[in-house]
Amino acid sequence: MEAIKIQIEHQLHEICTITSSDFSALAKLQQRTQDIYWEYAFGNRNERYKHMVGKPGKGLAGSVIRLGTTMIVDQDSPGFEQLRLQSPIMLAENLQSAVAVPVQCKGKISGILLVGSRFRKKYSIEQINQIKTVAEKFGLFYDKEVSYPTNESH
Repeated sequence: MEAIKIQIEHQLHEICTITSSDFSALAKLQQRTQDIYWEYAFGNRNERYKHMVGKPGKGLAGSVIRLGTTMIVDQDSPGFEQLRLQSPIMLAENLQSAVAVPVQCKGKISGILLVGSRFRKKYSIEQINQIKTVAEKFGLFYDKEVSYPTNESH
């Protein structure tokens, strides 16, 4: 499991570098309860993400789960400030812009990859596609039937 954790942390670091972002995080969707837990983060300023539990349809992460699609929050998004304020992880990390992508395995959403900036920025199509590529890599962990280690507090 330690090797998987190192790979995940490396990918989170790399996607921040590639997209000139400040923060990236990976959440897991518990299939049984439908709760969303943030398990890994890079560039975090605090550990609050570890204690956040989301629900489908609530906030940015919940919208990604409910709609099954990439969500972008930036200054061009309708209701930008309200979207940002409804996302606990964006508030906790003071993110001004973010892209959240579903992580899929065998056709089911199994998690979320979120990449964000503490400054207002517009992510390019190329950057969004790079984020989606990393999300696909995380989906392969599930495909190999290897689960992410979970926080003991869950």
